[in-house]
Amino acid sequence: MDITMLFKIAGVGILVTIVQQLLKQSGRDELATVAVVIGLIIGSLMMLSMLSGYMDSVKQTFSLF
Repeated sequence: MDITMLFKIAGVGILVTIVQQLLKQSGRDELATVAVVIGLIIGSLMMLSMLSGYMDSVKQTFSLF
């Protein structure tokens, strides 16, 4: 597992949290919710690529498919 990918996911989470807090304090709750959903999608896509690489290595290790 690549540790830099985990740091990137954590960075996205921290950035989304900061943006969400700033938007909530300025009274734009709808945009804050949109920012959180977009951050969730970005983080999920990053994890999906990491999971895909992991599954490929499992297939290779056990000679599956």
